[in-house]
Amino acid sequence: MRRKQTATSGMDWNTMLGLTQRLKQDRMYRDYLLITVGCYFGLRIGDLLWLSWNDIAEKSELILTEEKTGKRRKITINAKVSEVVNLCLKEHRLKDGFSHNQFMFANRWGGPITISYVNKRLKFLFDKYNVSVQNPSSHTLRKTFGKRVYESDNKSERALIYLSEIFSHSSIAITRKYIGITQEQIADVYMSI
Repeated sequence: MRRKQTATSGMDWNTMLGLTQRLKQDRMYRDYLLITVGCYFGLRIGDLLWLSWNDIAEKSELILTEEKTGKRRKITINAKVSEVVNLCLKEHRLKDGFSHNQFMFANRWGGPITISYVNKRLKFLFDKYNVSVQNPSSHTLRKTFGKRVYESDNKSERALIYLSEIFSHSSIAITRKYIGITQEQIADVYMSI
């Protein structure tokens, strides 16, 4: 018998900013970097974990080929992301044997951390810092990005079209469902009665 999967929600943008500030204060730099880059870039976790310092350190854009779709994607690197990357890179350089070709999210053997590790780590962090997220996982970062883009453009159809292209979804209906708009709208209907 198949278990019903519970949808993962994105974080409110201000909640994400508060969480990253606390991670920075607590010197939890890899977590700070992971959540920041994940929420600002909207990449699938598989693509995010394979980033090296050389891919984005001291650069204005990231160009990558998405693993799942094979599509080339160009991401303009926001000033906030550059600031976080530079701080974390400075902290990382203090370690012996640093190379720009190293993975940004490396495990102790030099390879990328696993998706399973990220999921467990995010659950731990959300619990530790009292961040309320439905079924927290690596998808939370991508959905936070989507939710932010949608809300920043006044919940417009145009934002859904942009997100559909960014996420490589085949329709805006899929994008709408992915970022949880349907559930929010239905809840609003019940609350308005």
